[in-house]
Amino acid sequence: MSPDHTGFQWRNAVVPLATSGALRPVGLTTAVRITDAVRRFGPSIATVMAISAARYGDRRAVIDEHGAITYRQLQHRADAIAAALHNRHPGAATLAILCRNHRGFIEASVVGAQLGCELVFLNTDLPRAQLAQILERHRPDILVHDQEYDEAIDACGFPGTRVRAWQDTEAPLSLDSLARQSHPAAPPVRHPVKITLLTSGTTGLAKGVSRPLRQRTVLEMVATAMSATRFNSRDVIVMAPPFFHGFGLAIMMGALALGTTVITHRRFDAEQALADVQNHRATVFVGVPVMVQRLVGIPEQRRREFRTGSLRLAVTGAAPIAPATISQFIAAFGPILVNGYGSTEAGMVSIATTEDLAESPKTAGRPAIGVSVRILRADRTPAAIGETGSIFVRGGLGYHGYVSDATSTTPTKEVVDGYVNTGDMGHLDARGRIYIDGRDDDMIVSGGENIYPKEVEDVIAEHPAVTDVVVIGVPHPEFGQVLRAYFATAAGRTPPTADELKTHIRERLERYKVPKEFIALEQIPRNPSGKILRRELESHRRTIAG
Repeated sequence: MSPDHTGFQWRNAVVPLATSGALRPVGLTTAVRITDAVRRFGPSIATVMAISAARYGDRRAVIDEHGAITYRQLQHRADAIAAALHNRHPGAATLAILCRNHRGFIEASVVGAQLGCELVFLNTDLPRAQLAQILERHRPDILVHDQEYDEAIDACGFPGTRVRAWQDTEAPLSLDSLARQSHPAAPPVRHPVKITLLTSGTTGLAKGVSRPLRQRTVLEMVATAMSATRFNSRDVIVMAPPFFHGFGLAIMMGALALGTTVITHRRFDAEQALADVQNHRATVFVGVPVMVQRLVGIPEQRRREFRTGSLRLAVTGAAPIAPATISQFIAAFGPILVNGYGSTEAGMVSIATTEDLAESPKTAGRPAIGVSVRILRADRTPAAIGETGSIFVRGGLGYHGYVSDATSTTPTKEVVDGYVNTGDMGHLDARGRIYIDGRDDDMIVSGGENIYPKEVEDVIAEHPAVTDVVVIGVPHPEFGQVLRAYFATAAGRTPPTADELKTHIRERLERYKVPKEFIALEQIPRNPSGKILRRELESHRRTIAG
């Protein structure tokens, strides 16, 4: 057997849950309600919501652009909506959600789980053509969507039941109209509720990853987050990542399980996030790396106008983050940042604690509870400590393959001894901490030398004028490929010249890792989860530096 690095054992998962308050004793009435919820809904977000409504009924669950709503109010609405949909569409097997961040997304998720439906979470930035293909592939019986997607769904010719979530004008069938109806409750759910997430890749049709949510899996996910963050039921969390993405969904479910208050908006604005921290005395900020970049990109004088002393924790994940950004954030807000690493296929892999990042901003931390990690060479033998290889993962949510369709040619992920290939390259240090060196399909061969762009990106990001960067390979007649760097600077600031950047890189890396070309952009194009949209880089070109 190959050596591996494994997270905490199952028996230890209860410790962070107990200290967070999730397993503290409750009264008899509350205990009966909790037992009834588990009996009716099984291991699902419906049970999570029902338990928190029983324990924290009058506490504010969500604050969005409609204001605040309590756990009890959310539960009552979800119960009524689920009963009305069951009356209208008994036997519905799949419910898809196309919603931005607001209470309607949570209601739709809880309702789908109450009905025992597979939940399909759709990317809110899908082009119309892709949306049509994905709806055809998954064939949901019910589609809950925001009003802004009316025309796109019309163009798809979706034949199922459509329910409006966020709306500016009243629709005949909406979450609000269903919540006002009264019908007998749907029957109990006798099977694990499946969730389907779409991969956040930036090329080709997004792949669907479907898996059942089992009790042990849910507890391990929550326990991992608790062990690193020590979320507690009194936290007020500014939640910025899209809920449809695995990172945002996991944090949102964990927050609801603990009875915290979640503050969210349909679109992210860095200054609005700081205002939310100030106005609600928020204790936690959660955002993908590009959101963290935008927070530290606010001019210091402007940033100091917001009172953010209530923040005790910030959590990021879902995409690579430059060590320079981590250092800048710590300098601005203190050593409060936690970084999670994972993928849609593998689920949560590891978490770097505040202590890990203070010591080494480059690390992705140690494996999560129930997760085992191996670093394997190209011949699939174990890599040595410090040696870069492919990252393979076992445990956590588990990999169940991609959802297939009639025209799909997508290969499944490579699996070795039960370990799934994440597609990332990395290495381990002597303390079992993971470091991400790049994507296996991003490696560039230039003049016979292997280069992982992330290493070069991290160095360029250390330049004080650079706020964001991506490095790609472009064809070259002599070297096969050479590096091209796209970078963004703060608004109103003159971009550094190519010579300045080359000098900066040569002082830190080998000469063959210095890009041949530098292109300044207004901003690096990214999708909602922070992944770079490489096909759009040229359309954002501003000027060539140097």
